[in-house]
Amino acid sequence: MERALETELTEHLGHTKHAPRLTQGGNARNGKSAKTVKGEFGKLPIEVPRNRNATFEPMIIPKGQTRFTSV
Repeated sequence: MERALETELTEHLGHTKHAPRLTQGGNARNGKSAKTVKGEFGKLPIEVPRNRNATFEPMIIPKGQTRFTSV
């Protein structure tokens, strides 16, 4: 799940981790936030990546959602 979130952020930013940014002062990765997801499997702590401009909206587990049903 964390790998899918990283892939979503890479797509959102337009560059891979540690790659040079295309624009000066542009958006970049800015750490991770802890989140606990609940589902049929029980509770799962995950780390959701953040970006500097706070424009990243994950699709697999949206902001504010804690219940995971399926992909």
